[in-house]
Amino acid sequence: MQANGQLSTITWDTTFPVNIFKGNTAKLSPLKIGSRLPSLSISKANGFWQNLSEQANTQRLSFQQIQQNKPLTISFLSGGWNEYGLKHLNTLKASYQEILALGGNLLVIVQASLEETKELVAYFNIPFNVVADSNNQIAKQFGVYSQEYAVWDRIAGISEDVPVPATYVISQQGRIVYDAIDEDFSKPFSPSEMLGAVFSAANNIPYSIKYRAVA
Repeated sequence: MQANGQLSTITWDTTFPVNIFKGNTAKLSPLKIGSRLPSLSISKANGFWQNLSEQANTQRLSFQQIQQNKPLTISFLSGGWNEYGLKHLNTLKASYQEILALGGNLLVIVQASLEETKELVAYFNIPFNVVADSNNQIAKQFGVYSQEYAVWDRIAGISEDVPVPATYVISQQGRIVYDAIDEDFSKPFSPSEMLGAVFSAANNIPYSIKYRAVA
């Protein structure tokens, strides 16, 4: 693919399927519903910020500054996921305006270099906040990446050191109210259930799967 006349280094394979090897199940310990957000900060220079408060003018941003006292959807993404990754990105793009309408915000954490992430944002005309996580440091904090249980060692079609797909909704109090971790690349997150969690958090009511109907 090309962007602005330059050959893109993003190499999503949109035809090669992702198949599961009959190997060991990944032994990850991802954050789940009820957990609190990790207390880490993100270098502002490592992100592309299109929906951020003017008050967040520090060199490093906490999740609270990114959240802006709104429900925050956090989703991980990797170009190494092949067709799965492209579908995941398109689902996030299709859901973004509804997230905003429900009073939430979105942060996508991309397993890519800063330059590759910049190219991704430009090529796909991404309107939401994106941060580069080339060494999977943020993914480690969420428990969705482990070098010891590598995705490439058990999922056919993946040859890069990538995190597993994971999408979260964080309440204004910094607690996870929705999680969707797809360790086997077999069950992508449900946008309606994610949006239901955003609705619940925005209205300070306990999350129930029935609230997916609001989307």
